[in-house]
Amino acid sequence: MIEIGKGKETIGILTHVDVVDAGDLNKWETPPFKGIFDGEFIIGRGAMDDKVPTVVIFNILKVLNSLNLDFKRRIQLIIGTKEEETWTDMDSFLSEFKTPDFSFTPDGAFPIHNIEKGYADVEISFPFENTFPNGRIMTLKSGDSPNTIPSRGSFIFHQNLKDRTIELISSGESSHSSLPQNGDNALTKLCKMIKGLELGSERFEQILDFILLMDKVYDGSSLGFQNDTNQFNGEFIGETYANPTVLEFKDKEIIININIRHKLGVTRQSIMKLFEKHSISFGFDFKISNYLDPLYVNKNHSLFDLMEKAYTDVTGIAGGFEMAGGTSYAKALPNTVSWGPVFPGEKDSCHQENEKISIDSVMKCAEIYGRFLYEACID
Repeated sequence: MIEIGKGKETIGILTHVDVVDAGDLNKWETPPFKGIFDGEFIIGRGAMDDKVPTVVIFNILKVLNSLNLDFKRRIQLIIGTKEEETWTDMDSFLSEFKTPDFSFTPDGAFPIHNIEKGYADVEISFPFENTFPNGRIMTLKSGDSPNTIPSRGSFIFHQNLKDRTIELISSGESSHSSLPQNGDNALTKLCKMIKGLELGSERFEQILDFILLMDKVYDGSSLGFQNDTNQFNGEFIGETYANPTVLEFKDKEIIININIRHKLGVTRQSIMKLFEKHSISFGFDFKISNYLDPLYVNKNHSLFDLMEKAYTDVTGIAGGFEMAGGTSYAKALPNTVSWGPVFPGEKDSCHQENEKISIDSVMKCAEIYGRFLYEACID
């Protein structure tokens, strides 16, 4: 944590420097962890999510701190290292430091996002003996990160009588799991390819049938999630999404992770109840391995006017409030919203191969955040 300024109130800025895996290395046009600037874009894993925004905020604080200004609020840059995983870093922060009075995280999109969907990872385990009339599975694998639509899948099956191996490779396009429609799920594509082999195991077919309930059906309706209303207090809250993100066979079980981004009104208990029904029909065990409630921050906070003004002054576009489908550190602390760095109409390449952010967007972000922090914290 880095702090500058003085005053009774504190504005927190939550960023993170951990990243998801690189995905399919063959699809990267540059080395994913080298950090390339091609004159227009900064390219590399974490460029948009969330290393470059972290550097932007750090340099704003460095400049403000060097100018001998009279502060009326303190500013804390809180840099996380477990945002893509367990959030234990935020637990450590809260155990040692006082919660800021108001915070934002540059880990989403503009304008202000005061609503975020809830988050759940449902880990399903199908008992499976790997018994087929003529062979066995050697490899079944797709996906590495529970919050990313996988871009590759692999299946290897050895046929005993013919003493030969069948190998299937599926190729898709990765995307953030909060935006499944922006990707092409290689996991479900792999299952469709396998199903076409007709390997002769009723149990294996049953498992494939369950997974394929979610093929091209992003909104969870095939699992029983209801999306008949998308409004709360007159605000848009979106739809519930449910998508398979990790698949693996090991030790007499097939494991699948279903990543759920749910709207206000869906609860942990309702998710449990829904999957209990499916567990009886399809014969699996399950647990919710990660869960975060939806976020809702009232629009009436006094600092929102300054945030909107800074955004409008730089972009010429009216600000406002929107719903975020993703999950950010905004859920970690009270009175926290996500704000930038993705601009309206700009491609969100988070969690995708060739992740990048334009230098034009970086400079606009720096000016927006700098204007807001100056107006909010300097007398």
